[in-house]
This record gives sequence, C-alpha cells and structure tokens, in this order.
Amino acid sequence: MKHRFILYVLVFMIGLKAWSQNGFVAKTVQILENSELSISGDTNISGFGCEFNTFYMEAYNEIRYNKVGDNIIFKNAVLSLKNEGFDCGSKGINKDFHSLLNTKEYPKITLELTEINLIDGDKSKACVKITIAGKEKGYIVPIAIITEPTHRFIGELKLDIRDFGLKPPKKMLGLIVIKEEIEIDFNLVAKL
Repeated sequence: MKHRFILYVLVFMIGLKAWSQNGFVAKTVQILENSELSISGDTNISGFGCEFNTFYMEAYNEIRYNKVGDNIIFKNAVLSLKNEGFDCGSKGINKDFHSLLNTKEYPKITLELTEINLIDGDKSKACVKITIAGKEKGYIVPIAIITEPTHRFIGELKLDIRDFGLKPPKKMLGLIVIKEEIEIDFNLVAKL
C-alpha cells in the first residue's frame, strides 16, 4: 500500500511538471540583416562608437516563451554576438576593443532575454542577462516593442565595464583615458 501511494505521488509530480512545461510555446526567431546594434563610449578627449555587423549574428534561434498576465517569461532567448563583428572605425581602436574584451579567450558577448514586462502600449521593460569576458550581470532595460510591419525591439542600456571585471585602457602614456560607462543601443528587427 505504501509503495502504491509513493508511485501515485511520483506520477502526479511528473505529470504536474510536464503540465507546467506545456505552458511554453516554441518559436523560431530570425534576427534580420537590417537590425542595428552599437556600443558607444567616451574618453577624456572625445567619444567613440563600435557598430556591429549583423552578418556575424546567428541566423536562427528557437526560443520558448510563456505569457503570464503582463509578463512574458523566456527560455533559450539568447543573442550571441561575435566580438569580431564589431567595427570601431580604425584598426587601432578595434585592437584596443578586442584587447579590452579579451576576445581570444572570450570571443562572444551574449545577451539572454529572461522576461519582458509589458507596461503600456509599445513600452516595456526587459530583464536581460549580459555576459562579457566570461562575467554575467543582470539588467532591467526599458524597450519599445513594435509589431507592425515587422517585429522591432528598440532600446538602450548604459553599463559600467568594471561590472565585468574590465579595466578601462589608457593610451599615450595615460593622456587618453576611456571612461567606464558605455552605452549599448539596439534596434533589432525579428522575423517570428
């Protein structure tokens, strides 16, 4: 009798777990070539910007999501950016950028979308985990979501590179110093 009860409890728990997983919907997402993503920052002398070439982005990604009220929970919604896809305008700045990110050891930056809170109209907040140089940090990012004629996700995020254990480089014997805060701007166009 005791074994039968344990068996019933196990079957119930397995069924409950399977039922909760079924709330997630799978979609294949393609980030289109007309998407834009850039990183910008300042030095004590001037600003700089690095544009990402979407050719270096993974073509398709299967994500899973579940809408609960005004929240959308995501699984496997990871955008992987190869560091070599960033162009900062000159060989010297590109070299410094890759040195800062330790591209040889950590060739990618990843952005993992874990949740979106739908606020009002096209305004939302996204919970994102960003991994740079092997270190992960979570952020809440205000975004705009536009669904017509294609899906667009537009936003910007300011972050401190020291949060990822990165040290701002100095140039010309310390006369040029890169400031710690950078901004990531994105306008991602997606086909679902």
